[in-house]
Amino acid sequence: MWSTVVKRVPALPGVAKLPRRGVRLSLPGRGPMRVVFDKAVVHESYSFRARVLQRTIRMVFKPVLRFTPISERTFATIRTIDGLQTRRKRSPHVTFEVSELGGVRVERMSHRHGPDSEMTLLYLHGGGFFSGSIATHRRICERLALKTGATVVSVDYVQLPEGSIADSVQDVISAYAALVESVEHPDKIVVAGDSAGGYLTMKVAELATRRGLQAPAALLGFSPMLSVDPDREDKAVERIIRARDAYLPIQRIAHIRERWLPEDGAPIEGYASPLHASAYVSSPTFFVAVEDELLRPEVEAMALMLAERGVEVETHLWRKQVHAFPVLVDLVPESEMAIQLAADFARRAVGELDRPPVEDPDSHEEVMTGELVPDQGGSAA
Repeated sequence: MWSTVVKRVPALPGVAKLPRRGVRLSLPGRGPMRVVFDKAVVHESYSFRARVLQRTIRMVFKPVLRFTPISERTFATIRTIDGLQTRRKRSPHVTFEVSELGGVRVERMSHRHGPDSEMTLLYLHGGGFFSGSIATHRRICERLALKTGATVVSVDYVQLPEGSIADSVQDVISAYAALVESVEHPDKIVVAGDSAGGYLTMKVAELATRRGLQAPAALLGFSPMLSVDPDREDKAVERIIRARDAYLPIQRIAHIRERWLPEDGAPIEGYASPLHASAYVSSPTFFVAVEDELLRPEVEAMALMLAERGVEVETHLWRKQVHAFPVLVDLVPESEMAIQLAADFARRAVGELDRPPVEDPDSHEEVMTGELVPDQGGSAA
């Protein structure tokens, strides 16, 4: 259903320049969901609740997002709505405390009976850099604490309108650097995030390499945003069918990008788009993406580029879900499975998975394969 084309990987300081790349696809037989990354696990089945949620968001919330003005008043309203999440009852099985890391406010969560893992999981919430918070994403952090046995640290990084993406990046890398210095096992830090938090997750991996910090033991990305221009088609990643994202209006991204990257703002450290920084990423990486969401093509492109370099990559593609659905763990049962798969990946990465990993009985590996090939002046399809 998708074709991903990676035409250019920019030269990196201290890294050999890679040749121009495209993607050649080979399809022995038509499958129900064609994929680019040859080891992608496809989850075909979906629950009634997932289908209802997808349709509701498409019919109700997407039109609202399409016409809501991008202004300080809108940001304030969103923040007020997000603040209501603080009233939600916490899990009785998880303890929490608020503290700071590198001058950034964080919330630490762990199993009430004590963590049974030496892992620390740094979680970076999504929300397009203007919504979401440690409160709105508390449920997924609680689940990760319970399923991994780790201490989960959720980061309250700066967002619009107070700061740009560059400021968000500085907050999360400061928190990560402080975490490396403060935990007993810095080699067992896993970084995770959804959507915009997935962007920041990959930026942490890139900047850890650039700064000479301990690399994350693993990266978990739930529908990660891997570029600042996923809406553009005049670049290295091409889409051959129309995206039918349940609630991300593609035409609004250009407007919000003006806020993400203000002309008078500080530049983003490293590459603006993590998709260009794959040569800096060496950590085992776990991706979740949805069949027809806007961000899927770049997830598969990143998976291809990392796998070509020998980085362990596990990619899961889900049908009839919404963008970043693992966050909606109280609403759809598929979220529990996605989080469990991510938790198993993280425990295996730090050498603590002492049982066979959980498998979705309704999933399979797709037969289509993809490979990076030299660009010869044309485009792949």
